[in-house]
Amino acid sequence: MHSVSSSETPWLKIMTHLRPVKEPDQPRPWQVTPDQSRDIIASVQCILDRENCFVREVDRYLRHNDFLNLRKKEIVYKEWLKDVLEPVLQKIEDEMGSQSIEEMQKRKQEQLSQYLNYCNKKGYVFLDYFDPSEYDPFSQKTCTDCWKNESHQSPQ
Repeated sequence: MHSVSSSETPWLKIMTHLRPVKEPDQPRPWQVTPDQSRDIIASVQCILDRENCFVREVDRYLRHNDFLNLRKKEIVYKEWLKDVLEPVLQKIEDEMGSQSIEEMQKRKQEQLSQYLNYCNKKGYVFLDYFDPSEYDPFSQKTCTDCWKNESHQSPQ
């Protein structure tokens, strides 16, 4: 039996006498001829041109869609302005114009004098505790009769 360190082992003889096998001269797949490379470049360029054209068309469509959405918003806003805002502003202007400055000044003076009289009588005014029969600090918010004119009063 032969020892492992012996140079006479059969596998070692085989390995030392092996010569590299020479491959036949065939072009490798990653090596192409100049004519083939021109064809590949032309094909790739054609594909890129189609993609660029498609991307441009999609971009043009998206810009046009954004423009249409903006135009729709403008039209809705113009309709709202005409149908809602202008009539409300006109009513507010009519109501404010129906009262004279003297009437508004007189109403402010009355409210201020009520407040001062109540403060002088009680010495304090708290919104959490008050007697509405003596003084109501919310009368300006709840009493809108002073804003109504004859055209808005309900028939009784």
